Order: sequence, then structure tokens, then C-alpha cells
Amino acid sequence: MRRNPLIFSLLLFILPPATHATNEVSRLVSTAEHLQLWKDTIWLNLGHYQGDGDDPAQYISQADDQRFFLADDGKTNPANELIATVNAFYSTEANSNDHALCRFPARLQWLEKALLINKTTLPLVDCTDYMEWRSLIKASRVTMVFPAYHLNSPSSMFGHTLLRLDPPAEDNWSEWLSYAVNFGADVRAGDNSLFYAFKGLSGGYAGVFIVEPYFKKIQEYNKIENRDIFEYSLNLSTQETERMVTHLWEVKTINFDYYFFDENCSYRLLELLEVARPGVELTDEFILTAIPVDTVRTIEKAGMISTTEFRPSQSTTLQVLISHIP
Repeated sequence: MRRNPLIFSLLLFILPPATHATNEVSRLVSTAEHLQLWKDTIWLNLGHYQGDGDDPAQYISQADDQRFFLADDGKTNPANELIATVNAFYSTEANSNDHALCRFPARLQWLEKALLINKTTLPLVDCTDYMEWRSLIKASRVTMVFPAYHLNSPSSMFGHTLLRLDPPAEDNWSEWLSYAVNFGADVRAGDNSLFYAFKGLSGGYAGVFIVEPYFKKIQEYNKIENRDIFEYSLNLSTQETERMVTHLWEVKTINFDYYFFDENCSYRLLELLEVARPGVELTDEFILTAIPVDTVRTIEKAGMISTTEFRPSQSTTLQVLISHIP
């Protein structure tokens, strides 16, 4: 049978992109497996994996939400999760904002460099939700914030920690316009103090990351609860800050187990800082408890604090004024 040149030319024009994408995925997966890229500290941190050894089955992620994983066994197999991520990046089935390229920008940024991914081979996806969020979160600096204890709240007896994301400094810049990153228990309305304590100790609550304007936290801690606030500026580089912020998008609606004494606000924030600066081991020493003031000491020991600021509460300010009255 004689081949029609015109039809054959059209087939050559139509088929190569899909074939090329398939070949590219195969090449990337083969390279990742050859390099055993799943063992890389950055990948393990991005997946919140804990474990040790050469067998991916020896690892488990602390994320407790199937939405965070692209492989069926992604929670317990970082190697399969990496392969599933590469395949998902080249998928043409998902809608724009649901596409893996939109959901996992930190994974993408790292894999682009680790596997030398050619961006032109990736599908074109319109990540409107992520781009809108990043237009608000213009972080170039990170500050750890430590509100002291609150007398009327037993759960705050050890204080609290959160992160502040600061935009580039400008003439009209104010930390009131920054955004705060908080991790806490997803408490149901109507839970009394006793019920909260029991569920907080036994892991009965899911923990979630919340990003909100920092002025709300100042009002809550400094003005309403009369808690002194200590602010520790961190010496993260621009690249480290960008990695942490892009990863924050990946986990900001993801459920983690919440335990009052160990897997709490401070512990999860230290995990974010480990994502930002691979190789720094901030969570290793917190096996049984993670007390907020100890986490501040940990980042100080790691040499991550550049400057410290003190924001006194209204009560403290008033006490100082009274003490100066003759």
C-alpha cells in the first residue's frame, strides 16, 4: 500500500510532542532512579519524611493527608512519591489549579535543577490560585516570633512560636503589613478546656498551617492577651526563603497530627526551616517534647538569628511607666 505523503507529514507534526513528552518522562525517571534522588535531604524534607537507611520502606511522612501525596503509597515510600511527582508534572488530565505543577511548586523548583528539566517540555498550566497567593506573600525575609505565656490560658504556659514573612524593606514598610505563619490544632467550636487538653495530648486534633496578616497576631497576643512578644530575625538567604514559602503553599491546607507536647506549633515551624536550609537539623533533639522557648534556643544554637526585637505588651508598658512615677 502506497503511503500518502501529506497524511504522513501531518502525522509527523501531530505525534512527536506526545512521544517526546513520554520519552522525557522516561529519561527523567531513569535518571532519578539511577541517582537514587529520593535519598536527597531536600526531597525528604519536602515530603516531611522521617527514617534512615537505603530502603524507602524504612521512611514515613508526618503529613497525615492523602491529598499531599501523588503515589498511592507516597506516605511510606519517598521513592515512589518522587516518580509519581515526575509523571504528574507531565500529565495533561488535571485542571489548571489542580495540576501537580500548581500544587507542588517547591518540588518543581528543586526537580528542575536536580534532573535538569527543560521547562519547554512541561505542559502549559494556568496556576491562577497560586499566582494570586504569591502576589500577597512577597517574602524576602523571615522572622521567628515568640509570644510569652498568657496567664489566662493554660495551653500557653510555655509560650508560642510562629513565623513572620516580611516583604522587601521599603520607605513605607511596616511589619504590621507582613504575613504570619502559624501551626495549630483545628479545634472544633464547643470543645471545653478539659476536652481540648485530652485531645491535644492524645493526638485527637488535626494540625494545620494558617497564613494570615501579622497585625491580627499583634492584636491577639500583644493587645488583647497582654503577652510580650520577642521577634528574632533569621539570616535565611533569598533562595532559602523562596524554598520555604513555595513549600508553605504545598502544605497550607494539609492535615498533620497535632500533639500538645511534641508535634506542635514549634516543631512544625522547625520543619519549615529545615526545608528552607537543607542540612540543618533542628527537630532531631525533640523526641519527647518541643517547648517553644527551647525551639528558640535551637535556632540560636544553629546560628540562624541575626537580630532580636522586643515588643512589650500594654501591661508591661504600663508597669514600666508606673515604676517611674515618684
